[in-house]
Amino acid sequence: MLGLGGKSGSAVGMVVNRAPAPPPQRYGIELQNPVTDRLREYAHRNRALVAEPEMVRHHESLHETLSLCGAGPSLRPSDLVRGSKVWAANSALPWLMRQGVSVDVGLGIDQTPDLLREWSDAPDVTYYLASTVDPELTAYLLSRGRRIRWFHNFVAWGTEADEMDHYNNGWPPGFMMGSGATVVPRSIGLAAWCGFERVDVHGADCAFGEGDIAHANGETAVEAFGRPVMMEGTIGDRVWRTRPDLLMAAVDLARMTQKNAAHIRLIGDTLAVALCGKPDADLNEVMRRLEPGEIPKDDRKWVA
Repeated sequence: MLGLGGKSGSAVGMVVNRAPAPPPQRYGIELQNPVTDRLREYAHRNRALVAEPEMVRHHESLHETLSLCGAGPSLRPSDLVRGSKVWAANSALPWLMRQGVSVDVGLGIDQTPDLLREWSDAPDVTYYLASTVDPELTAYLLSRGRRIRWFHNFVAWGTEADEMDHYNNGWPPGFMMGSGATVVPRSIGLAAWCGFERVDVHGADCAFGEGDIAHANGETAVEAFGRPVMMEGTIGDRVWRTRPDLLMAAVDLARMTQKNAAHIRLIGDTLAVALCGKPDADLNEVMRRLEPGEIPKDDRKWVA
């Protein structure tokens, strides 16, 4: 399995096919966290809420199979491998449980109030949370008697030394997530830490379905995200609609799967699946992280 490293919030360059006009171009996009200025506070408040934090343990799931579930519209309970552990991120958790699926872990790294809204019923499962989630969520789950286990998610609050010092000295030893634009690609590193032999990725559409359906629960992109930056790109004769962070996640998942084909499987009709098999040069034409200070220099387009 793989280990991940890197920083969140990086700028990206993208090329998409837009039809019929205007012609395709490259853009630099900066992905920003809306609560960046509160992340240090969140990390310290979460630590204060838990007297003895229970951390996600190294190699706690050796030789097991994980069904890692995002909330995309391709998520199907019938696709889950019988006997696998099930981690459900964000709104996938209550949706799967309403379908009668036995979920082992509710997985959350989001720092916005959205996660508290999505988990307002506090499903009775174990929760794996990043130490930088909204502490209101932590307090709510604790008030409902839910078990929380912790890991860290590098988010670049303050200086790197300040953040690392907090994780190393304020908490028991634990895993720290690195790169990845959304919860699913970031969580594959956590799955590797736990020792899973294989990770089956479900519901990681990284794109919107017909009618711009964003999630398995039927939410549209507008209902889920307000007014997201919408993007279109063509692979073969199919047009995909997505937003920047989801497109970056699709590229990340395609690369991870190609490099770790024995350990990662992408399930469903998803954008990441459509990108699998493309060489790095082509994936860079779809979207890539820019080096500090780099500016896209040409308007070449990528067509699958």
